[in-house]
Amino acid sequence: MKRINEAPKAPRWISTEAGQWAWIEYGEWRDTAANALLVNERQELLAKAEQLREAFESTRTAA
Repeated sequence: MKRINEAPKAPRWISTEAGQWAWIEYGEWRDTAANALLVNERQELLAKAEQLREAFESTRTAA
């Protein structure tokens, strides 16, 4: 059974662990990614996902 706040299945181009994580955790990132058509735009989004994940991990370890 799907929970109410559960994200829909990620598009196939989101293949990195950070991208999958961002898809689930960040609604704004997910909305942008869902509409990304250009390859360079998708690459930028995956890079941003890496940055978001690193920032999240650093705040977790600092706490």
